[in-house]
Amino acid sequence: MTTKADARTGWQTALTAAVLKVLPLLWVGRLSWMRIALAPIFGLYTYRLVRGWQIEQPQLAYEGWMLRLVPESLREFLFTHPQAVGFAVLGLTVLSVVGLATRPALFVLAAIGLFARAVDTSQGVFDHESSLTTQVLLVLAFAPGTNAVSLEHVIRWWRAGRKDLWGYLTAPYRKWGVTLVLGLLALTYTASGLSKLRFSGFRWMDGETLGFYLRGLTAGNQVYLIGGGPTTWRDDLGLQMYTYGNYSYGNYGSAAMAGIVDWVAHTPAVLIAVSSATVLLEISGFLLFIPRLRSFMLIAYIGMHTTIGLLMGLPFWDYQIICFLLIEWELVGAWAARRLSARQAARERAPVPGAGPSASIDEADPLSSR
Repeated sequence: MTTKADARTGWQTALTAAVLKVLPLLWVGRLSWMRIALAPIFGLYTYRLVRGWQIEQPQLAYEGWMLRLVPESLREFLFTHPQAVGFAVLGLTVLSVVGLATRPALFVLAAIGLFARAVDTSQGVFDHESSLTTQVLLVLAFAPGTNAVSLEHVIRWWRAGRKDLWGYLTAPYRKWGVTLVLGLLALTYTASGLSKLRFSGFRWMDGETLGFYLRGLTAGNQVYLIGGGPTTWRDDLGLQMYTYGNYSYGNYGSAAMAGIVDWVAHTPAVLIAVSSATVLLEISGFLLFIPRLRSFMLIAYIGMHTTIGLLMGLPFWDYQIICFLLIEWELVGAWAARRLSARQAARERAPVPGAGPSASIDEADPLSSR
């Protein structure tokens, strides 16, 4: 007769087996999860940019390399048909997320998004967050594993005989796509740190730049030019006088949070510590290629963006998603598998209630049954 303990052990065993079977999909399909998470963020922002052309056709103040690659006739078509282009962007976004015609949909979506952002850049607005995302989406359009979790992958499984779905979904693939995305992330962070040092040397670590923003001198989404005089170029690579808006200033949600920010903004030691940690973390992007340090660095970057998001309203969700999915979940999965297996083994070794010493005596003494 099956007891409640047996039933409980049975479903716990089944649950453990199911978790261990599904868990590898977290890391085997990391590029797919990246596609599913980034495509809607990128696509919806591209849609907003394109629909803006319907209100006013963009006047290109500066033509970068991207715009020069686009033929004049195609550029004119895109500008004069913003509604059609916008609907195309939405359709490509849906295809990219669900995973139908995944690679061509991703490539065209990234190309239109790159063009829309190039137009925005020509008018003086540079989207730092999208710069990395655009490159990552272009990598995903070609990398193995991008469609590991996709409708088209399930369709192929169905046509192949519908055997072992989870085994089919978690089949290993070449890892060069993950390595390339990791390289783009490392270069982005390292370039950001070197840019700070190139512009101001070690003075960036004195905390004055961070304090400038936290004290509300650029409250709202206004872009300010500081220092007086016309806008100039400090060299061939960047503007001399340019700031970001602090979107969070005055909207921290609680008096306690506002008080913490005000304390940080007026405490030089804290500003120096945070600024120094930021620069050191950014210029250490190459450490992402050291396996023992990779997950630690990725978690640190997530913490950095979370802090910036709380203080300035610039969470850089795209970066956080990429960092989160690149964490070595394989190691976490191996640890979880060991823990679950150990618990399961312990449950199986545990004595069954009611099967005490009397049961063993009966088995040992044949006369006890007479």
